[in-house]
Amino acid sequence: MLNARKPARRIAIAASMSAGLLLSSAVNATADEPPAGGAEQCYPNVICIDVNSGGSTTTPGGSKPGGGGGSDTGPQLCSYHEVSWACHDPQLGWFNSDKGCYFRALDNPPPAGDPAWDGHDPKDGMLYTKVCPQTDGGQGGAEIVFEATAPGGQNVNAEAMAIQRAYDQVRFRPPVGRAAPQATAVVNAPVWLWADDAALPAPGNAAVGGISVTVTPRLVRADWSFGQHLQTSCTTTGTPYDPKYGDAKSPDCGYEFRTSSAGEKNGVFNATVTMHWEAAVVVTGGPNPRKFTIPGINQSSKPFELKVAEMQVLN
Repeated sequence: MLNARKPARRIAIAASMSAGLLLSSAVNATADEPPAGGAEQCYPNVICIDVNSGGSTTTPGGSKPGGGGGSDTGPQLCSYHEVSWACHDPQLGWFNSDKGCYFRALDNPPPAGDPAWDGHDPKDGMLYTKVCPQTDGGQGGAEIVFEATAPGGQNVNAEAMAIQRAYDQVRFRPPVGRAAPQATAVVNAPVWLWADDAALPAPGNAAVGGISVTVTPRLVRADWSFGQHLQTSCTTTGTPYDPKYGDAKSPDCGYEFRTSSAGEKNGVFNATVTMHWEAAVVVTGGPNPRKFTIPGINQSSKPFELKVAEMQVLN
């Protein structure tokens, strides 16, 4: 007897499906727990999407693979015995709605003749780790099984794989924070701020099983921090300073300090910049063409030192 519980509120999709995972990591993860211990623990190589569905009712489309619902803001949910599960888990793999288990293809399967193949020829299929989550909070142990065909839902599998492949092509690089004047800035004088290696990434495109996906990134904002609650935000990556600009203010990303850095450790502010990105996803073809946004893609720079001095007035 299955005891229904609330489905996962977020679906996590790994940006790289080929990353090696130990079998033990699959055993320790549950189907409705995102990686790294919480739904808010999202990093640039993991896509986290809200799925605004609660309770234990079956998602639209019934229990067949690819028939899951969820909202139009993210990938689909799958259903098994009227309980919703994430169709894909970055550690466990693809959920099979007929068997109620997750299957993940082995990244490095053993050679032919290994006992794990149970007498099967590698040309006839693949080896998968199989994990069956339980609605009481537990799950069956992971086991290695042979399958002649991919056990995941074809439509969901193709769509999510296309999204991941397109997202993989979008290169979000850690920014390098810059400021001018480079030597010593002055209180109440313009400081130019910009980030190198933070150009808008090119869109990613992928097609799998007749489903095409385009992932187009955009910058939401750049947050600059100088410690001591000194912060500012910009809507661009900033304009690099050139001596020809003289003492003019930056046209798009600048700051004026009201206090010097004399009281800081080593007499300097430790500055960082964090770029906040999001990506617009367009899915065409297949049974569920749609658009949604992947939020919360953040990249931070390494700290850099910025010295700010008081203006000296000569009488």
